[in-house]
Amino acid sequence: MTNCETQLAELVAAVQTSARYRTIDRQLVERVGREALSRYPSLKAAIKATKSQLHQMIGAYAERTPPYDQWLAELQQAPDVASRKVICQRLLASHASTRERLAVLDRLYPACLGDQPPQRILDLGCGFNPLAVPWMNVPATTFYAAYDIDTALCSFVGAVLPLLGVQGSADVCDLVTGPPPVAADVALVLKVIPLLEQQRRGAGADLLRAIQAPRLVVSFPTRSLGGRNVGMLETYRRYMTTLAATEGWSPHEIVLPGELVFIIRR
Repeated sequence: MTNCETQLAELVAAVQTSARYRTIDRQLVERVGREALSRYPSLKAAIKATKSQLHQMIGAYAERTPPYDQWLAELQQAPDVASRKVICQRLLASHASTRERLAVLDRLYPACLGDQPPQRILDLGCGFNPLAVPWMNVPATTFYAAYDIDTALCSFVGAVLPLLGVQGSADVCDLVTGPPPVAADVALVLKVIPLLEQQRRGAGADLLRAIQAPRLVVSFPTRSLGGRNVGMLETYRRYMTTLAATEGWSPHEIVLPGELVFIIRR
């Protein structure tokens, strides 16, 4: 094993000793760690930079390590659809990225998914978003393909989807390297693009171009995690306007409290 490989192995081991990052896909940790080792002179500094990057990607949005086994048991034991929906609402409220969307779930998804019920939904960087399936009004034949970087989250989502009335799967995917090679009727890319652009300039635009779906639902945060308005709406509207003009897209815009949504038909 070369010195670089040894340092990378030590970095990954150090990062994964943290409960917060233990379940992050190892290949992604290796990619971020390798980039950090190329930029920082010491292993200690590279480990710190890797944890910081991972925190921006996932750690900042959850208040604590989710008790997935407990949540799954609750949903399995719920006596009916209405009870499961109440549980899902509570779980969505526990995550910063989905909490602010709760008040508009009934209106948001009909607008996003369109008049024709999708047979296949692709949810990239899904987070807790699959828990919103009860508000999507899709048929039981719909296949929901979710992707994230957290292996524990993927296991949870994969087990939950059938309980919410759809077929589905949940797998790990590092979106900086591109989308999974699967086609869908609609792709959800919610609050993901800024995280990709932080890692590699152009990664977000590359992802949107490569997704195999005629309908994209792309959203951006318009407030910081602390709730501050720091010009994010204008910044991300300009980003999407420029990209859409280049690609010949005509997005439909929806402004929500804390979130800017674009529906793109291609």
